[in-house]
Amino acid sequence: MSRFLLISFTTAAFCLPSTGCMSRAIKEGLGVATGASGKVVEVQKTTDLSKYKGFKVESLTAAPGLNMPSEVPAMVRQYFNEAAMKRGLTGSGTPALRLAGEIIHFESVGVVDTAIGPLEEVIVRTRLMDADGGQVLTEANLIGRAKSTTAGGAKNLSEGAGKALSKWLKECGLKADEDEDKD
Repeated sequence: MSRFLLISFTTAAFCLPSTGCMSRAIKEGLGVATGASGKVVEVQKTTDLSKYKGFKVESLTAAPGLNMPSEVPAMVRQYFNEAAMKRGLTGSGTPALRLAGEIIHFESVGVVDTAIGPLEEVIVRTRLMDADGGQVLTEANLIGRAKSTTAGGAKNLSEGAGKALSKWLKECGLKADEDEDKD
């Protein structure tokens, strides 16, 4: 937290003469503290998944020709598994959910974005299926989004996608322990 305050105050001191810079300074300070955000855009209606106790990422691929760091799929997979564990889903639990996803969009910060305010994001088209029967239970685009340079980068965007999965699982009836439910 002290790092956040130091960065915020230093940035504010340099930006006071220009009013537009103040909002940017606040965004950048918050980016250090919170990282990328997670957003869920539902494609197929969410169903009640509260009976499920297991979780496995079946496949996570990148759309052909997508320009992104090679480690992004592995990082997204890691944060998806962490989000599932926080929602009480284990690798050996039954009945189990299978997740299949494709990274369909990855955008890192550009020169214009840096001047007017950055926007970086990763979008993962995701399906949750019953592990035994294979039927698709629900489908959504999970978005990791950074609106500041300090919240951006492949790691933060991947973590944002994990936050989106956690929100989606919560909407589907999978609750976390009270002390862990901070998304």
